[in-house]
Amino acid sequence: MRSKLFRNLTLLAAAVAFVFTAAFTAPSVEAAKAKKAYRIAVVVPNGVDPYFFSKWFGSVREAKRLGVSVTMFDAGGYEFLPKQVAHVEDIIAAKYDGIIICPISTKGMVNAVHKAIAAGIPVVVDNIDLDSDRVKNRVMKNSYQLGLLIGAAMAEAIGHEGKVLMLPGPSGIEMVTSMAKGFEDYLSHYPKVKIVAKEFTKSNVQAAYQTAEDLLKKHPDVAGIYPWATLIARGTTDAVKAFSKANGFKPGKIKIVTHNIAVGVEKDIRDGWTYGAVLAEQIGMASQAVRNVVDLIEGRQPPGAPHRGGTISYIKNFMVYKSSLDKIDRSGMQAPKEWMIKRAKRAKNIVGGKRR
Repeated sequence: MRSKLFRNLTLLAAAVAFVFTAAFTAPSVEAAKAKKAYRIAVVVPNGVDPYFFSKWFGSVREAKRLGVSVTMFDAGGYEFLPKQVAHVEDIIAAKYDGIIICPISTKGMVNAVHKAIAAGIPVVVDNIDLDSDRVKNRVMKNSYQLGLLIGAAMAEAIGHEGKVLMLPGPSGIEMVTSMAKGFEDYLSHYPKVKIVAKEFTKSNVQAAYQTAEDLLKKHPDVAGIYPWATLIARGTTDAVKAFSKANGFKPGKIKIVTHNIAVGVEKDIRDGWTYGAVLAEQIGMASQAVRNVVDLIEGRQPPGAPHRGGTISYIKNFMVYKSSLDKIDRSGMQAPKEWMIKRAKRAKNIVGGKRR
């Protein structure tokens, strides 16, 4: 069954790659340092999320290699759009040389980013897209493909039939809706699979736990759950553990498929609580974004496929299961444990944030 799934996913990945014509450019060890010690602002929605903090390792490492500096501007959560707008305005006033931004809102951050571009500050859009033709480079995940992969894994996990719950992430975010669509589109091919609830939630553990707990009460016979990523996955899995204990269920009766293996998700896969996760090389993504913004600052167009007047690169997506956890290459997706544990030492280069 697994081999058949992988054959199907290979064809799927090839088709999606053809449609999107995207490329990920690997770093060059011999790449020259930047001409000057540029100051680069890295603007993120939720820096406390282990996903973004591991990406921060990639940003800092690449900045050091190129001889530039990076400062993270953390809004503290996807619900704090005005804070991210204010951060970009502060960056403009401080005359940073370049910006890498993961926008909270695809449309809501357009005006602020356009102001930065008008002020002569090059911008690279990272991770979540921005509805703009003025941005000259994007380093992205293929969100729809992520959703397709999660949907394929879920279909196999539940035997292609049963009730499914979705906690697809915070509302109003392009990446969230695109992943959800990929997930739903894949499962739509199986008439015996029914998505019985779809609830958007904040990207934090407590909100996800409460949402998942409520949904499990309404749908106690659910076969599978798709929680978006990291903090939402953590809260959802904790709710499933409590529900399973109360009902005498063994680990794995309710199949969970998610995105990323941070915040204990890897242990949950090993222990049987989580069936699998789709991964992306976020550290490589962050490094690429730093290189690309330096290219823009120095008047070079970053590599990638033509897109909306600029270029775009997609990072690689792949699935991991209990059987493959010890076989995957983690270099592009997992920061050293020392980095993740001693976060306080990184705070001097972080502005804002809501430590939850």
